[in-house]
Amino acid sequence: MVTCELCNQTGDDLSLREAVHKDLGKKWVCGNCWTKLYDKNSMVAGITGGGVGFSCPSGCAGCRNA
Repeated sequence: MVTCELCNQTGDDLSLREAVHKDLGKKWVCGNCWTKLYDKNSMVAGITGGGVGFSCPSGCAGCRNA
């Protein structure tokens, strides 16, 4: 089970995206929170992973591979 680090939404089918927040740093967030951050220009440009083809070999907190 994964959890969005901003809204605390959880679920086995929840997809998380990496976002580098201007104030909070790197966070794993759900699609809704990612869109809100994007719309408010709250992310650092050019650093987010976007989740496309990203695979964490050893797993990290909040990652499906953990």
